[in-house]
Amino acid sequence: MGTALFLVLFTSATARAVAPPERSRPVKELIREAEAAVARLDIARARELWAEVYEIERSNVAMCTMGQLDARMGHWAEAMVELSQCVDQMPAPRTKQERSLYERRHADLARARLRVGEMVLVPAPGVVGMLVNGRGVKHGSSRVYVPPGQHEVTAVGEDGQVARTSVKVEAGESKPVPLTLDKPAPVDRAQAQTPQRAPAPKAPGPTATKEPPQGAARPGPDLRMVVTGTMASVGLLVTGAVCLQSAQGYKQEATAAWDRAYRGPTDGTASQPDYKEFVDAAATAKLMRVLGTSALVVGATAGVGTLVYVWLPSDTQIRVATHGAEIRFRW
Repeated sequence: MGTALFLVLFTSATARAVAPPERSRPVKELIREAEAAVARLDIARARELWAEVYEIERSNVAMCTMGQLDARMGHWAEAMVELSQCVDQMPAPRTKQERSLYERRHADLARARLRVGEMVLVPAPGVVGMLVNGRGVKHGSSRVYVPPGQHEVTAVGEDGQVARTSVKVEAGESKPVPLTLDKPAPVDRAQAQTPQRAPAPKAPGPTATKEPPQGAARPGPDLRMVVTGTMASVGLLVTGAVCLQSAQGYKQEATAAWDRAYRGPTDGTASQPDYKEFVDAAATAKLMRVLGTSALVVGATAGVGTLVYVWLPSDTQIRVATHGAEIRFRW
């Protein structure tokens, strides 16, 4: 008798623990209005109301309902995304009613899959953003569902490169789409290195400069050189840290700009997004990252050089020649 009573109480407590939370009054009013819109066959208005419900409670019921309403209006690409998430989050059925609902949701998903094409985007290294028909693809997503036909896929690189390709998919087809970017032209690198080349030595004339005298034993480190090297090292290290911090901020700004492009216009109009803001932020982030890393490396090198100069033996011989410098010292 005691065991049976314990099982009844335990079952009741478990049922109360897994019971869905009570809906708020605004959500109940939205659902009531959405049901009235469906009754008068205003499916578009019902879809808008269920989207508002999902923004409030983020429930799988709202996601499933939006998928069904989109399928009813023939918006198969949107319905495919929503019904996929709906089916993935549905728990295993326990009752006959849940089994019927479970099978109906899978049937809706299978019906939507037969009416859309699937593109599996495979971006190459260096691709920081992707667009399909001018609309940004959500970060981390690789599968995009589109109506059958011809579609334009755009890849955006971290240096601002833009590569476009046209892809045709049929209903029920899944097609991989590799995305690559053109490499920078080698001539640019050569031009960047041209100013760094040393000029050819001139033939000595009658007024040729005298060869620098041989260096004598260094009496001790020059205080001015030590102070200059220390200040340069500290300044470069601080500058590098600031640049890296700025790069992180620009990276977050680029991510926010890309998310705005992914969401698209909120008024329902179809327009090509201007992703210049995203490209500029991504390029600036890369530039600040390069400058910060370079400043840290040069600052560390200056610091090490200053320490080496301070700790050189007092009898070190420094000899300067036309082809470089020679240092001789005894330990």
